[in-house]
Amino acid sequence: MANGLIATQAVAQGEGFVEGASATLSNRTAYFNRDFRNDQGPFNGKAEETATGFVLNFQSGYTEGPIGFGADVLAMAGIKLDSGGGRGGTGLLPSGQWEEDGILYTRKSPSNYSEIRGAVKANVGGHTELRFGYHLPENPIVNYEDSRLLPSHYYGYSIANTSIDGLLLEAGRMTDRGDMGYPDQYEDPYGFRDGTIDHDKVTYLGGTYDFADTLSASLYTSKADDLWKRHFAGITHTAELNNDLSLTTDLSYYKTSDDSPTGYDFDNDAASLAVTLGAGFHDFTVAYQRMSGDSGFDYADDAIYLANSVQVIDFNARDERSWQARYDYNFEGLGIPGLNFMTRYVRGSDIDESVSPRDTRWARDTDISYTLQSGPLRGVNLLWRNSTVRQHAALDGGDIDENRLYASYTWNLL
Repeated sequence: MANGLIATQAVAQGEGFVEGASATLSNRTAYFNRDFRNDQGPFNGKAEETATGFVLNFQSGYTEGPIGFGADVLAMAGIKLDSGGGRGGTGLLPSGQWEEDGILYTRKSPSNYSEIRGAVKANVGGHTELRFGYHLPENPIVNYEDSRLLPSHYYGYSIANTSIDGLLLEAGRMTDRGDMGYPDQYEDPYGFRDGTIDHDKVTYLGGTYDFADTLSASLYTSKADDLWKRHFAGITHTAELNNDLSLTTDLSYYKTSDDSPTGYDFDNDAASLAVTLGAGFHDFTVAYQRMSGDSGFDYADDAIYLANSVQVIDFNARDERSWQARYDYNFEGLGIPGLNFMTRYVRGSDIDESVSPRDTRWARDTDISYTLQSGPLRGVNLLWRNSTVRQHAALDGGDIDENRLYASYTWNLL
């Protein structure tokens, strides 16, 4: 929803602090229903809330001169429309959870919440940007999350360079992550709040090179303090078969080594390969993903560039193998521009028995989205996301039926 200036985007020569400025106001209204299919899961078996959120995103231009300076502001607010009765914890609204005597309690969601973040930036020579403050990064190591009401965001400093045509180089250190609306347990997934572990800091270095319009590769390395060292390699290639057919291959690989003194084990190799056949308004995708090592693929930074990381689960358990079949259709082919459909089925197997007594699971997802093309509501996007997950209760909350409804719109203010 928020398209803020991120550390990974190309750097442009400034046009003036005011002359080059832009501002947008985005609104998203969301209904979220996750049914855990029984009363044994968290949130009394169900999480269900409705809320509306606003994001004001101001990005200045750069002052003139060999070094241009600028500043950005991100203001966010969420308003509760419906919640209560132990149905909190959707991620639309903040809530806290704690366990006493084996019972999971959820704090009542507030009627509203808000936050304002800022950043200062400098442009050197039109190709290099230095930034300090909030970030909305999008790379395989740190990636902001925007699947609920308001976007999560990072706080830290970074540098990005695009002086070589087709090459983006970036480095940074993120010292904090703001999780707008997520329960407290997601802010501290490993339970390190006793002060002995400082796990909110991650340092990364890497880049992406476009060899051609149809071929690109990415390499990144990183260290998350007191958690892990992680490296990523990815390559994407598109072959144009003829005027109506194309074949896109996407290969991703993560290598994670344990760097934690706590006894947690993060050692893991994760790889996925996705192949998509594009045929006019149709896309057909098959994907394979594999986990190996002493643990599954753990992540606390919302960066998991793997093919079978889908709506609810990531198929990232220890030793898990998973296959995906997916179909996309753009209804412009039937004369209905703005209407899109996606459905996929993913099945995992070979899950280590120490993780789950049942070594298989599956997920089925469907998305239908429509952007109004004309009239007073032109530009309004409507999205329905449905997911069915069947797995053992030891994995990610067990069986889940989920529906999400979104209505979104963005006003261009500057």
